[in-house]
Amino acid sequence: MSDPAPEAVEALRSALQAEHAALWTCGLATAFAGAERVSSAVHEATAQHERLRDGAEQALRRIGQTPPAARPAYDVGSRPEDENSMIRVLITAETDCQVGWRSVLDTAGDRGVRELALDGLTTAATRATRWRITVGERPAAAPLPGDPRS
Repeated sequence: MSDPAPEAVEALRSALQAEHAALWTCGLATAFAGAERVSSAVHEATAQHERLRDGAEQALRRIGQTPPAARPAYDVGSRPEDENSMIRVLITAETDCQVGWRSVLDTAGDRGVRELALDGLTTAATRATRWRITVGERPAAAPLPGDPRS
């Protein structure tokens, strides 16, 4: 990655912060995951978010930036009370990741960073869709993943 535009760096930092928040949310979700398939999906999501977090941190370090650290806790909006309400919190976390990674796609020029962003956007959109199906939300898929207006 060579001398990226400031907006590309900021977008990558924002995507990383969304990944940190998603990881924290996945940790919280383990307390509410009752069904084996939900628990398994949370663990799979955690592994994918860790991979994307690590990729974003590496990309920032390659350009001489210090990656932002994870916060000790995050505001998840509403207090989850059961598995379904926790899944809705996970949908929000995945949506935030989609917005972050789409912003990276819109601003980054480096091919490797763009590939990471496309991976982040598509995996977050896929997970959000699966979570929506799990709780019976319709439509299950967002028409424009990562668009903050949708």
